Amino acid sequence: MIIIDVEGGRKAQKAFVKDAGLFYIKRLMPRIKNLTITVKLIRGLTDKDGVCGDCIWEDRNHKPREFTIRIDSKENKEFILDTLAHEMIHVKQYARGELVDLVRKPKMSRFKGKLIPWESKDEPWEKEPWEKSKALYEDYKSYK
Repeated sequence: MIIIDVEGGRKAQKAFVKDAGLFYIKRLMPRIKNLTITVKLIRGLTDKDGVCGDCIWEDRNHKPREFTIRIDSKENKEFILDTLAHEMIHVKQYARGELVDLVRKPKMSRFKGKLIPWESKDEPWEKEPWEKSKALYEDYKSYK
């Protein structure tokens, strides 16, 4: 069962985030049948580096099925949905086992078989979301 729960934000934000989240899952992970995603819309989340969203797994580090995505609710609809698309690509990476945070090696991840420190300047797991999130969002807009 696919579950998306949206916390915080305004009623309209909750509705479009849930709708887009379900669309993104169908596009990115059509064969995955069990996911629980909590999206927390938090006003003022953006940090000094401009990071306005994040994604973490909640249940297990290898092929997790429970996630929390946080997004800054003060941003406009387009920005929120593009950020959601970016974070949903990370959900896909984790859920398919492409990206694994290593529990026994703090601040290390395995991405497509390679060990990568979190402090790496060009984290390879960010390339796909930066390249594909805008197209995924545009696909959603066309669908609506």
